[in-house]
Amino acid sequence: MQFNIIRRGVCAIAVAALASGGFVSAAMAQSVTVNFLSAQNDDVFQPVIDAFEAANPDIDVVHQTVPFDELNTAIETRVARGDGTIDIYAADTPRIPAFASRGYLLNLDDTKDEITAAVPSAVELELVSHRGSVWAYPMWTSTQLMYFNRDLLKAANLDMPDGGTSARMTWEQVTENANAAKDAGAEWGMMFQQVDRYYQLQALFESSGAGNGLTGDDLLEPDMNGDKWVETAQWYADIFENGLAPRGVSPSQTDDLFARGKVAYYVAGPWAIAAFNAAEGLDYGVAPHPYFEGGKQVTPTGAWALGINPHADNLEAAKKFAEFVTLTAEGSFLTTKNFPLIPVNSGGFEKYGVAIGEMTPKIGPALDIMAHEGMETAVARPRTVGFVAFETEMNRMFSDVRNGADVKQALDDTQSRLSGLLPRQR
Repeated sequence: MQFNIIRRGVCAIAVAALASGGFVSAAMAQSVTVNFLSAQNDDVFQPVIDAFEAANPDIDVVHQTVPFDELNTAIETRVARGDGTIDIYAADTPRIPAFASRGYLLNLDDTKDEITAAVPSAVELELVSHRGSVWAYPMWTSTQLMYFNRDLLKAANLDMPDGGTSARMTWEQVTENANAAKDAGAEWGMMFQQVDRYYQLQALFESSGAGNGLTGDDLLEPDMNGDKWVETAQWYADIFENGLAPRGVSPSQTDDLFARGKVAYYVAGPWAIAAFNAAEGLDYGVAPHPYFEGGKQVTPTGAWALGINPHADNLEAAKKFAEFVTLTAEGSFLTTKNFPLIPVNSGGFEKYGVAIGEMTPKIGPALDIMAHEGMETAVARPRTVGFVAFETEMNRMFSDVRNGADVKQALDDTQSRLSGLLPRQR
């Protein structure tokens, strides 16, 4: 587990007390530390932490980051055991039903009116709710874009993808062009940012007609080894088997490959824009997420919310920080400054739209694409108390087929394991 700790404020409080003739010890004794756990890098939350601490000099926010795949374990081993040293944490919205049902989240029904005023979207409120109650503060939502490297496509004499959603490419076209780009010198023809993760790959199976992989009451029965699942998973396996995309690369490494000009077509979230704009010599554009020929146009959605540990050592200070981050336009927009993921706060989104819109002449109509996908093609991950177990097994299956496992056998094995696991999640 990697911990990067940011400590600010304590020294400032001491200096202020000395300057005013007060007692340093008294000021120190009144300070409160809020421990905040997430899977994002420190720089993502640094701007909003700075602004919050400036407005609340008696509260120090300490951000701890863990890798995405270890966040569940951190919550299970600390929050679940009544450890109050984590006050607030980032919760992926499909995990909220499971976390709420297990007592890992503070009930926020008393703040529902404030949340709905700042985030006037019934969909976003539903994503942080479970059985009629609110359990987290909605922070971001998401979609996916197809990034393309203009230099690599020019070298292969390929047309630039159209930014209009009516001209969306099919996966069959992307695969053919990716082969041409690789033949013309691209190191990799195509890649997924979140390789092997259900969040990004669900859209493939929804587009082909395979479905989301769950059925039955409360979505606690696996349904993932039919012909459409096998066909779609085989397509995913083949792009690695045929050398279009690399094996042995983790999601934390994929952005860097596109930024260094190694990949012709790259499917990723809008938060990658900041890194790509900073990449020297990278000439890129954005286009709508592809779909399978004859299938549905489907895009991923959902993102992180902020949950309060019901056993938090500093619960009121944690709520104050969460409400600054999610319920104020200033805090909401600052979360996107170094990580341009879509804020759901209405005031924050207004500022975000201006910032992204200014990039259109350089990268294409990213804001228009995001708006269209959010209204027309977004399909959320299944909301079920079994989602944490389901996601864990699905990510393992995707990794297996990427690395050469027999597709039908991998799907059958996953179906079998989940048939035993999911009924125990009720």
